[in-house]
Amino acid sequence: MFCVRCGQEGQTYESLCVECFLANNKFTKAPEHVDLFQCYHCQEFLLKNRWVKFSSTEEAVKEAAVRSLEVKKGAQITGAKLESVEADAKNHHVHMLVTIEYGDLKLMEEQRTTVRLKNTVCPRCSKMMGNYYESIIQIRGRERKLSSHQRERLLNQLMDRVNEAQEDNREMFISKLEDVPGGIDAYLSSISLAKSIAKELADMFGAEVKDSSTLVTQKEGKDVYRVTYLVRLPSYMRGEIIQYNRKPWLVQQITSTTTKLLELKNHEPLNVPNAELREVKLIGKCEDILEAVVLTDSRRELQLLHPKTYATVEIKKPQQFTAKGETVRVFMHEEEIYLLPN
Repeated sequence: MFCVRCGQEGQTYESLCVECFLANNKFTKAPEHVDLFQCYHCQEFLLKNRWVKFSSTEEAVKEAAVRSLEVKKGAQITGAKLESVEADAKNHHVHMLVTIEYGDLKLMEEQRTTVRLKNTVCPRCSKMMGNYYESIIQIRGRERKLSSHQRERLLNQLMDRVNEAQEDNREMFISKLEDVPGGIDAYLSSISLAKSIAKELADMFGAEVKDSSTLVTQKEGKDVYRVTYLVRLPSYMRGEIIQYNRKPWLVQQITSTTTKLLELKNHEPLNVPNAELREVKLIGKCEDILEAVVLTDSRRELQLLHPKTYATVEIKKPQQFTAKGETVRVFMHEEEIYLLPN
C-alpha cells in the first residue's frame, strides 16, 4: 500500500501514510465556550441531561470541558490532563491535553475552551420548594404518643431508606415532615417509595398498614392519585408487658406477622399473630420493671426484699429460672410480684 498524497509505501490510514494522515486530520474539536448549569439550592451540576454532585466547582468545570469535545468517528479519548484557570466567578478557561487512540495509532491533541457557570434551579429542588408530593406516610401510635426512642428509630429508618433510594434516583425525596398529634406525617415524592417504606416499617415494628387514595387531577387523559399509607404501631413495644387472655405477658420479640410473648407466671413462651393483639391492654412499660434484692435462693423459691416496702417475700420460681447476681428483675401487678428473665 502507498500514500495517495506523497506516494510513500507502507501502512496507510484512509489511503494516507501516517505523516499525511496526522497532518490533515484533527481528532477532537472543542467549542469556544461551554455553559455549565448549577442548581442554586442543591449545588449539583447539569451534565448531559443528568444532575451530578461534584466535590468542587473545578472538578465539575473540567468534566464539562472534556464532555464538550467532539471526537472523530472511530477515535476514543483514553486520557486527559486538564488545567482550569478562573477568569472570574462565572468563567473558567480550561486547557486540555488529551490522549487519543485511533486504530493502532496513539497521539495527543491540545484543546482549549471556556466554561461559563450559570445558576438555575433543578427540577427536584423546584418540586421540593413547591412542597410537591405523591404520597403520605402517616405514622401513629395506638392509644398513646410516640416515645422519643420510637420517634428517633422511625425517623432514622425513614431517612436511611430515602437516602438509599436517592442513590439510584435523585427524584426520590421527602418534601415535608410534620409532627402531628399521636405521630409523624412524611410527605414523599413517590408512591412506590412510600409503599415500600410503609411495608418495611410494618415489618420492623409489627405495625398495621392501611392505604387510601385520592384523585387529584388528570394527566394525558389518565387519573392521577395521591396515596396515603397509615402505619399504626401496636400499643406495646419489645420489653413491655401486656395483658392477654387475662394474664400478664412479657413482649420478647415483634415481627411483621407475629409477636413472641412470655407468660410471666410460668415463663411459658407463645407466638401470637399480631392481628390478635391489636386491642390488648398495656399494663407495664420498661420503666415499670424493678429490681429486687435476693436474700435466699432455693430449688423452687426465691426469698426477696420487696422493691417498694422492703419486706421479705417469697416467690415461686418458674421452671428453668436461675437467678444471676444479687438482684432479679420483677414486675408488680395487682399486688402480685412476677419474676422476669435475666
